[in-house]
Amino acid sequence: MKYYLGIDGGGTKTKFTLCDENLNKVSEYTGPGCHYLQVGFDGLEEIISSGLREVTAAAKIIDKDIAFAFAGCAGYGDVAADAPLIGDAIQRGLAGIPSRVGNDCENALAGALGDAAGINIIAGTGSVGCGRNHRGDFARCGGWHHVMGGDEGSGYWISWSLLKEFQRQSDGRDARTLLYEEVRRALELQTDDEIVTRVVGQWKLDRTKIAALAPLVPELCNAGDPHAKAILQEAAAELADFAFALYERLGFDGSEIVPCSGTGGVFKMGSPVTGPFSRLLASKGMEYKEPMSEPDMGAVILAMKYAAQKE
Repeated sequence: MKYYLGIDGGGTKTKFTLCDENLNKVSEYTGPGCHYLQVGFDGLEEIISSGLREVTAAAKIIDKDIAFAFAGCAGYGDVAADAPLIGDAIQRGLAGIPSRVGNDCENALAGALGDAAGINIIAGTGSVGCGRNHRGDFARCGGWHHVMGGDEGSGYWISWSLLKEFQRQSDGRDARTLLYEEVRRALELQTDDEIVTRVVGQWKLDRTKIAALAPLVPELCNAGDPHAKAILQEAAAELADFAFALYERLGFDGSEIVPCSGTGGVFKMGSPVTGPFSRLLASKGMEYKEPMSEPDMGAVILAMKYAAQKE
């Protein structure tokens, strides 16, 4: 029996999924986020090594039983000079298992559309999109660092939009709504200016902690808060812009409806995001598709694909 390892490495968590040659899941493990700019190359190696130990121990196999691994990692390819360093760290962590490294958007695309032609947008802590046409051409969009104004439409971006609206309501620039009270409650603020102490002083602007506020926005939207609704509509528009750019870059000519899926926590917020997102796609010759499988299974699909190519 051959085994294949898929690694879906995001900024918040890293999912390891081990499957047999029939794509049956044998074991899985979730570790911390593995973005190399957050954990460093040594930290990346350790996260990969620890995950490998966990899934092989749970499956009662050894490293050599794994025929191939695919690791999709956030940040891979963003800085060309860093790509080989990321690859080396992952290879060391995999203890010599034959492998291929890519960006986490690649395995998300493979899982969402079953490795078929189309587009997928990831919106979790950060955001990025990618697609592949019928000729096999691949393109990416987004994924720029959050401090550069990137990660539009992501959980991090939604949370910052929430905090900015809280500031406006605290000042009286906007009328106070439910959003104002709920942010005070969520951050346990005694006074409004404590938000600076909490986010800047205590959290040190940690993007994961900031992004964790994002689920508050769909709750407020469903409760009827107009500003929360506007934030999610704008997030959907930003994510749709990724899809529009990829549609053009990949040369889709309008002769068919192009499938576009969405993965990550932002899309799991449901209709306040997927509703406007799907309507925007339809206006440009695309159709929103629910993901066929999660990104970790997409990584396994790619591990099997690249193993077959190697043979």
